[in-house]
Amino acid sequence: MAPPSFPNGMTLNTIGFAALKYPALPPQLEVPLGNQVGVLQRLPPSAQNHAVAQIASQYLTALLEYQTSDEPTLHDPSLPQYYFSTVICLLNFLNMSPDVCKRIAAHPNLVNNIIEKLLASDFEDRMKSVPRPGHGPIPGATFDDDFGSILQFLSTMLLYKAEIENLHPRIEELIPKLRIWKQAYRRSRTKTISNAAERLVDQIRGMDPTAITMMRRMQDKTLVCGVSSCRVEGASQLTVCAVCRIQRYCGREHQKLDWKYHKHICNKGLEETAGN
Repeated sequence: MAPPSFPNGMTLNTIGFAALKYPALPPQLEVPLGNQVGVLQRLPPSAQNHAVAQIASQYLTALLEYQTSDEPTLHDPSLPQYYFSTVICLLNFLNMSPDVCKRIAAHPNLVNNIIEKLLASDFEDRMKSVPRPGHGPIPGATFDDDFGSILQFLSTMLLYKAEIENLHPRIEELIPKLRIWKQAYRRSRTKTISNAAERLVDQIRGMDPTAITMMRRMQDKTLVCGVSSCRVEGASQLTVCAVCRIQRYCGREHQKLDWKYHKHICNKGLEETAGN
């Protein structure tokens, strides 16, 4: 099986490099991760689903380890990486997959660290003031984009609140802040911040279980067989690779067919491989 192609010269390596080597850019394609993710988000749904499975198959373990590490850039409040890291940027795209969400939920410190930062009285002001440099002709990210994305990420993860052990005990203290953000950004360009803040209030207070079930079922449809021509989807119809625990298959035949490619990316992290 040939690997699915990524648009605009992107590869699994350019995506992983941009996420895990902040602030360096991948030499093959000197484009920041946020711009690469933006391109991926404009793919048709089927292509997005396959892209998510490919990226998460190779990088999810590495992303989770990096985000919960002592990497200095993640702990320096003078850097944008402290507020919205490149890893969270990529995970915010990947967590359309329920398999990815469940793996993130198994790392409660990751989610709780975001909640702890949002609870800080000066989080919003400090995040606004941090410089976000561009790269050549590519402008830097905006505060609205980054802030909206971090709230979106948390909202998606709270669909899996039951799977997050020891969820931050002060999460309900976010509700007054979220209500303020909902009002303050209701007229912003994208309304992402306002909409995510409103949704988070409902989730923290206790979203209707029926609504949660419906949203999780919608996510379940993003799970697809690793053979791109196959149309089988959904967790109940697919088995998962025992190594990466991400890539799924409709049966043994398609798993064997895809192995020539998948073996080069399966849980490999950031390395140069024949599959790239």
